[in-house]
Amino acid sequence: MIKLNAKGSSAITEDLSDVKTNPMNYRIIHPIKAIIIVLTLVFLITTAFFFQKYSSEIINWVDHLGWFAPLLFLIIYCFATIMFLPTMVLTLAGGALFGPFLGTLVNLLSATSGAAFSFLITRHLGYDWFSQRKGKRLRKLIAAVEQRGWMSVAFLRLVPIVPYNLVNYGLGLTAIKFRSYLITTFIFLIPAEIVYTYFGYAGMEALLKQGAFYKNRGVLIAGLVILLLCIIKIAHLNGFRFKRSEKKIIE
Repeated sequence: MIKLNAKGSSAITEDLSDVKTNPMNYRIIHPIKAIIIVLTLVFLITTAFFFQKYSSEIINWVDHLGWFAPLLFLIIYCFATIMFLPTMVLTLAGGALFGPFLGTLVNLLSATSGAAFSFLITRHLGYDWFSQRKGKRLRKLIAAVEQRGWMSVAFLRLVPIVPYNLVNYGLGLTAIKFRSYLITTFIFLIPAEIVYTYFGYAGMEALLKQGAFYKNRGVLIAGLVILLLCIIKIAHLNGFRFKRSEKKIIE
C-alpha cells in the first residue's frame, strides 16, 4: 500500500500541472528523437557503404600516413565528440584501420581525450552560469551523482543509458574532480572499446578476405567478460552506497 504525505501529493500535483501548462514539451520531444534516429541511421548506412566501396583505398592511404595516422584519427575523434557527432562509427573505423590491439589503444586514447575536452569546456565556460539557474530537481540529480563520485562516472561509462557525448558535458556541470573523472573514464571505457574495436576489425577482415567474422574471437570474449564483471561490480557498489546513504537520511 502506498501512502502519500502532503508534500508528496503536492509534488505530484505540480508534475501534473506542468503537463497541462506545457503540453508542447511532450509533443516536440518525439519528432526530434525521430529526426535524430533517422539522421544517425542515414549516417551509419552511408559510412558503411563508403567503407565497403573504398575499403582497400582507405587502408592503403592510412598505411602511407604511418605514425601520423593515429594522431590524425585522435584529432578527428576529439572534434566529433565535442561537436556531438556519432562516435560509434569512428570506433568501428579504428578497429578496421588499426586492428584489434592498436585500434583499441587508439580508440581508448581518442575517446578519453574527447571526453576530457568536453568536460573542461562545460566546467570552465558553463559551470558558474548553470549553477545559478539549475532547478530543484536537477540539483537533486547532480547531488546524487556527486555523492557517488567516481562510481557514477564508471556506471555511466559501462552502461550507456545516457548518450556518451551528453555524459561528457553533463559531468562537467558537477563538482566531480577532473582527475577522478579522467582516470575513471579511461579505465572503464576499456571493456567497451575492446568489444567495439573488435567488431570494426572483424567486419573489415570479413569484407576484405572473406574470412570468418569471429576470427580471433578470444579478444571479443575477453572484452565481453570484463565488461560484464565491471557492470556487476559497479552496480553492486552503487546499490550498497545508495542503501547506506538512505539509512543516514532515515536516522
